[in-house]
Amino acid sequence: LQRLAGNIYRSSRVINEMLQELVDVSRGRIHPPETCHLNEIVGAAVDVLLPVATERGVAIETSIDPSIEMPLERARMERVFLNLISNAVEAMPSGGQISISALRNGDGFLVEVRDTGPGIPEVVRARLFQPFVTSGKNGLGLGLALSRQTLLDHGGDLWAENNVTGGALFRLHLPG
Repeated sequence: LQRLAGNIYRSSRVINEMLQELVDVSRGRIHPPETCHLNEIVGAAVDVLLPVATERGVAIETSIDPSIEMPLERARMERVFLNLISNAVEAMPSGGQISISALRNGDGFLVEVRDTGPGIPEVVRARLFQPFVTSGKNGLGLGLALSRQTLLDHGGDLWAENNVTGGALFRLHLPG
């Protein structure tokens, strides 16, 4: 009962934050960036979702150099990773693996979020980053749209690619 109550509380908090972010973005309100270590932002998202991932048999592995830092809106970027990891966990109810890595790429950083799930259904692939697009999973279909907007607001981008080994592959470019 306590675990279910915790899950309900976390889910309602995430939805509330997502709706507030939607209001902020639509009104052009952007919080000033602060210098952040990327591994701390990703680690915070992993910490939140690790209990659910472990319960479903999903392992999360990160490989991010602790020296990577950049000016970011911490809360919004953490929600990007919360969304990507949460989607991956939800896509793998029978277990799997999520790998998150980052490396310097020219004038910025390339972050990859890979999973061993079923991949992105073709029916939604072309509209994946549009609001209210969902593939029958729980949620409003706003997470990826808001995540991409967050990256664009930071001077970067977010896109999905076919993962040759199966599963989903999301790439994020962040200016360095």
